[in-house]
Amino acid sequence: QTLRLPVEIVETPDGEALAEVPPSHVRAEMRGRGLDLMRILYNPPVVEVNATTGQVNVAEEITLPQGTSLQIQGVTPASFEMALEPLQTRQIPVRSRVQVNLASAYELIDTPQLDPDSVEVRGAESVVEGLATWPTTVHTIGNLQDTVQTEVPLADTLARLVEVTPTEITLTARAGRFVEETREVEVEVTGVPSGQSLVSLQPSVIRVRYRVLFEDLFQARRSSEFFATVSYDQIRTDTTGFVTPRIGVPQDLLIRDPEPIPSRLRYYTFVTGN
Repeated sequence: QTLRLPVEIVETPDGEALAEVPPSHVRAEMRGRGLDLMRILYNPPVVEVNATTGQVNVAEEITLPQGTSLQIQGVTPASFEMALEPLQTRQIPVRSRVQVNLASAYELIDTPQLDPDSVEVRGAESVVEGLATWPTTVHTIGNLQDTVQTEVPLADTLARLVEVTPTEITLTARAGRFVEETREVEVEVTGVPSGQSLVSLQPSVIRVRYRVLFEDLFQARRSSEFFATVSYDQIRTDTTGFVTPRIGVPQDLLIRDPEPIPSRLRYYTFVTGN
């Protein structure tokens, strides 16, 4: 009977780690009484390897149950090498592979947050030095309309070579419904020098179109912190006869994509002096 036996590395020398993955299983051809073969078929022994030698003779590492007629006729592979390197520890960022699907008319309020956003990796020097990030497993959040927190396991991409701590992270995603609003603001010209008596904009009052989180809608309507400005430097360096106003919005409200209507303003300057 040919059996597939799992291989387990039970110990490595202090300060060293595996640089290459050893075989996860070996195939062993066994001979013995039928009943003994049936028992080992359903309960195969683990090949426990102590990584203190560069070359492992697999047959020598197989421990057969006592009191049986079993004999090893051959093993594939018959041996393998244990590649060891100095042990290294690093902290690297977590890379999310979580897909967030939003409900209709909803948007992410901010980038989904990872806690922790980095993990500790321990392994062979050449392996650990080559790591830039550590990915999560692939996960999907569907029809998001509010705030969700979910535990996401880290991917086991380098099993048996690298230890990762912790093994899962908490992802927090926030979504909200945004609505479009428009309001009027007066445009102020800033930085006018003392020798310049008048700068006139046409129009001097514009509309600002923006999107706001629905929960902030009425507060945005009442806010006095919307403003529009044109700097005198814009006018001084312009060659087209038009300038684009800069829009300011309340910093304590979640407002997106503010845009002036019209987007460009004509200006007139009147210079005083001799």
